[in-house]
Amino acid sequence: MDIKIDPIKCIACCACELACGYHWDDAMSPITSSIIVYRTREKKNYFGLMLKTEENLVLARPEGIEIQRIGEVQEGVEADPSAKPIMLRDACDMCDGVDGPLCVRFCPTGALYL
Repeated sequence: MDIKIDPIKCIACCACELACGYHWDDAMSPITSSIIVYRTREKKNYFGLMLKTEENLVLARPEGIEIQRIGEVQEGVEADPSAKPIMLRDACDMCDGVDGPLCVRFCPTGALYL
């Protein structure tokens, strides 16, 4: 069972980041979160979600979902600098020891689901 993302429903409220950070640190701090909301400079009001799993980096954008294998270099694709902060964090463990992933439970729009 994996966390699934509907990027069209995401409103960038960052509740998932706070919930995940709470799971890792027992504090409302997104700094250790395995999921982050990111914004780009190229397009105004454009954002997406990044979720780090054990093997993949899931990029959820309005135009669709992209899955990149961690550690795999893709030819012709320049690395996105916004991905660097999440690569230093722990992979999602589905909130092991808690009743379901907190990010899914606290997403107000249902953008995250199982």
